[in-house]
Amino acid sequence: MALVDIRPMPLSQPPSADSRLWQSSRVRHAGAEGGTYRDDVPPRSQDQRVVMFGAFVKRALTEARERGLSIEMVEERTGVGRATIYRWTRAENPNPQREKVLAFCEGLGVPVTTASQILGWDGSRQPTAPEPIVDPDIRAIMRKLNDPNVSAAEKTTIRATLRHLARE
Repeated sequence: MALVDIRPMPLSQPPSADSRLWQSSRVRHAGAEGGTYRDDVPPRSQDQRVVMFGAFVKRALTEARERGLSIEMVEERTGVGRATIYRWTRAENPNPQREKVLAFCEGLGVPVTTASQILGWDGSRQPTAPEPIVDPDIRAIMRKLNDPNVSAAEKTTIRATLRHLARE
């Protein structure tokens, strides 16, 4: 009869912080900083046209479900994969491909012109450049914050003062 050693083998090094062994016992996203289940997940993109296009796609999918279409049927009718559709709804894709958007709209019978207006393909929505800062005090502050010769402590003080003033 052969004896088998069932004792755990000692590790040559302690597990690193990003190893699966180390993290398996940790609670992930504990506390309020991880969000709650009741909060809506913010859109991934901050580009307003992408967020609006995501809402447009959600509305089109809701109407398709009301007509009895499943996501598989939507895939078949449009030729657009569900992963792409869901990325659109979550506003994760900043530049949707024109061919896929057109196929999606034609497959579900929604107006293509609406999608092209939202995405700015028809030229109706031109992005506007931000207004330049003309106040000389603000320009002086920006110059100080961008100057490599100004100490980090002074930059921190300037930023803290600006945050304090913005709250009032």
